[in-house]
Amino acid sequence: MDVLFYAPERVGEDIQRTVSGVIPGLEVYRSMTALAERFRRILEQPAITVLVVRDRDELERLLTMRTTFRDTKTVLVLPDRRAETVSRGHCLEPRFMTYLDQNPAEVVAVLARMASPGNGPRNPSRRQTSLP
Repeated sequence: MDVLFYAPERVGEDIQRTVSGVIPGLEVYRSMTALAERFRRILEQPAITVLVVRDRDELERLLTMRTTFRDTKTVLVLPDRRAETVSRGHCLEPRFMTYLDQNPAEVVAVLARMASPGNGPRNPSRRQTSLP
């Protein structure tokens, strides 16, 4: 699974440890400059990008890069649950949104699902029937 992880220094370290334990080859970036450079430098984009946000100012800076994340599935970890923060977070069009105080295992579970074939809970061996 090709996963990129961004979190500023001393933020989201528990999430990074948990994700690193199950995702081999996790690309980790600790500065926005390095994150932006990675997207400019490498043509092939990661399948999934995890963005851990320290505060509202950082969220606003990430919003200036939102077109950068269009070709990748985004998992967004917000610093708080305030309505304005959540509303601004939705502008990044994440596939999943959670908060810094949530259990990091939640992010791992979501990543596993996002990486699964069909990207959802469908069971390909089950026969689908359509309604008349």
